[in-house]
Amino acid sequence: MNKLLCLIGLSSILLASCKKNEDAGPAPSKIKIAESTTSSGLKVTLLADNNTFMVAYNKIYVSLNNADGSEVSNARVTCSSLMDMGSMQHSSPAEQPVYKDSENLYEGAVVFSMPSGDMGSWQLTVNVNGEPVVFNVTVVSPPSGFKLTGTFAGTDGIDYTVSLIEPARPKTGINELELLVNNRHDMMNFPPEEGFTIELNPEMPSMGHGSPNNVNPVYTNNGHYKGKVNFTMTGDWRLHLRLKRGNTVIVEDAALDLLF
Repeated sequence: MNKLLCLIGLSSILLASCKKNEDAGPAPSKIKIAESTTSSGLKVTLLADNNTFMVAYNKIYVSLNNADGSEVSNARVTCSSLMDMGSMQHSSPAEQPVYKDSENLYEGAVVFSMPSGDMGSWQLTVNVNGEPVVFNVTVVSPPSGFKLTGTFAGTDGIDYTVSLIEPARPKTGINELELLVNNRHDMMNFPPEEGFTIELNPEMPSMGHGSPNNVNPVYTNNGHYKGKVNFTMTGDWRLHLRLKRGNTVIVEDAALDLLF
């Protein structure tokens, strides 16, 4: 069975249970992860598509409410992550939340680069109008056979984080492909990278073949690159990604893995 779909299915079951047992919230289609209050009394609710975060690109959603329950749609909202490993700390790439009228939520994203556990713990800080609220969050490894984000050393001396956004539910045939690329300026800052040409070469390692009719991802905005990938059959797939700047290869093989 498709392990990724199993994970999504489990999340759907948990979501259905939440709907039965909780009053209608600001976003019934999302799962509440945590809730807190700013010093000025705004209720901050952190939501996600699944009941836990993963070592991957994760959408996050923030709901803001006044004490009387009314929604706040015009706040300045930012987010940042912090992995505390005891002897050191580091952050990870993040996309700042923007208010979406269609969902009455602030939508952003965070790429978590390692799981919670013996190595350290994650915090996610949501800053609302200059008032920070800190959430302790759990991050799990993806299912076996998946590598959805990775950091790769460039020939220019810079490390680059490459994260898979789409396909979130891979299928046989042509799939929309979307990547996020960030450069590691330092351990706390990961600005989006816009200057790459990316060459895509899918491979099925267990079968020893690739696939035709792929479209190399091209830059769109804010570190996002979009193309198409063709999976000719189910099984294990590795996306070999060569990152170039002009004719210069910066990362020879930023490989990500899928299994479905």
